[in-house]
Amino acid sequence: MRLGHIARSLVILGATAGPASAAGDLVPELDFLTWPAAKYQHYYETSNYIAEGWRQLGVRVKLNPAPFPSPMLGMWFKEHKFDVVMSVLSGAPYRMEPDFFTNAQFYSGNSKPGDWNVGEFADKEVDALGQKQLGIYDARERREIILKLQAALHRAQPEAIIASVVSTTAINTKAVDIPGFEPAPDGLRSIWNLLKMTSKQDMAVRLGQTIDQASFNPLAANTAEDFINLSLIYDRLIELGTDGKPRNRLAKDLRVIDGTTIEVDVRNGHTFSDGKPVTVEDVKFSFDYFKKWEASYYKKYLGRLASVDIIDEDTVRFTLTQPYAPFVLHTLGQVFILPKHVWSTVVADTGIEKPQDYRNDGPVGSGPYSLKYWKEGQEIYFTRRADHFMKPASDLLYVVFGSAEVVGAALKKGAIDVSLQPLVPTVVKEFAKEPNIKLYRTKSNGYMAARYNVGRDALKDQALRQALAYAIPYEKIIKEIHGGDATRSASSIVPINAFWHNAKLELPKFNLDRARAILKDAGYTWDKNGLLRKPE
Repeated sequence: MRLGHIARSLVILGATAGPASAAGDLVPELDFLTWPAAKYQHYYETSNYIAEGWRQLGVRVKLNPAPFPSPMLGMWFKEHKFDVVMSVLSGAPYRMEPDFFTNAQFYSGNSKPGDWNVGEFADKEVDALGQKQLGIYDARERREIILKLQAALHRAQPEAIIASVVSTTAINTKAVDIPGFEPAPDGLRSIWNLLKMTSKQDMAVRLGQTIDQASFNPLAANTAEDFINLSLIYDRLIELGTDGKPRNRLAKDLRVIDGTTIEVDVRNGHTFSDGKPVTVEDVKFSFDYFKKWEASYYKKYLGRLASVDIIDEDTVRFTLTQPYAPFVLHTLGQVFILPKHVWSTVVADTGIEKPQDYRNDGPVGSGPYSLKYWKEGQEIYFTRRADHFMKPASDLLYVVFGSAEVVGAALKKGAIDVSLQPLVPTVVKEFAKEPNIKLYRTKSNGYMAARYNVGRDALKDQALRQALAYAIPYEKIIKEIHGGDATRSASSIVPINAFWHNAKLELPKFNLDRARAILKDAGYTWDKNGLLRKPE
């Protein structure tokens, strides 16, 4: 692919498109925050193809690749420092809950720094439908609202959905086995598969990836990778299964008493990694603590929690202010149980302003693994707890590499046993020929999108966002960059999540004539150089 030549050609095409009259100001140049090409070439090239399509409409676009995770995550989730961001949201069982990729992402009340509405999007219909579905426990009744919510988002276009990518990860079968592998939206990263990884060399299973842990502080965590590793150290009451349905973890029983009352019986005889028992006091403390200190990721999931009460030495009761359908999956299934004897005095003992600032270098948890060491940017070693009820098979050694290409090379050489990093699409066929490499293809419930920041001036207009959707070469992106391993979707709830997915929505296709017609109808014009101007 001669990308420089393509880009120049598209600029020329854009310069000749549309009428020459011009009334309003030029549409501002779009600051497109994206991934660094050296480590995430396929994400960078996806954003490059999108930018080239938009230039044909006369929209100026500046790609702004930033190192991931820092400073890109800060610019994306905290500072909202972009007009467009190449949003890549990974798949996970708990994200099968339909609220996650709809209301949680686009409710106007979730626009604060660190929350999920990174584009500061606000729409009255979206807000109303999003809040309504939260209180409906009946799945079929709730589904009707979720379908309408997807339609409202499709109209408003807070993002241009590109595709749901099929990820291919791999293992060296000489070094590791995964008996009873479970297909999951997060593939080999699923805790249910990590627990089963068994070394054939009587050593830790070595796993390669490109992203280091950002924090071992459960209150400060904000990325999927952070939460996966924290779930190895800390238990939750519920762990979501590979099918998106809840499985008991620290809970041994759960009862929904009514729409606002849930009781949980806690497992007996379990301990934290320092040997102290896990009690209902720790459970109550944890939920109260996350709510009190307004941990940003959990705030929306704890907003309707009125109280946590200890009923007896085995049972806690959760009382909600109003019915909340995602409570079991998103609240009980995500809040980590902290040891009260450690965290209750953290602020006073260290003099920090809030517990989110605590580094937590030696985490004490009740999970199936303990952290042996963390060499930042290099390695993370987890020691299995043989006495844990989830029965992990082997120690895990995470090795951090500079790029997906280097991870793949390390797997081939036998320097690692597992590639958690998806293989670059262009080398999948090559790896399939390797006799000791086994590939795992994961159809993700996550997706890629160009997420717009409507809080900034450039993309406030809905008509412009609608037009941009028809100036993206979707099929070309899927074929040339992702090797055909991707699924189109008109909704952020992708087809693999079939029950909740709205299959009736129109799937945008690359159609510059339609894009220009939308802009003309909305009063946009082009100057003599083909650059797009706002309505007068």
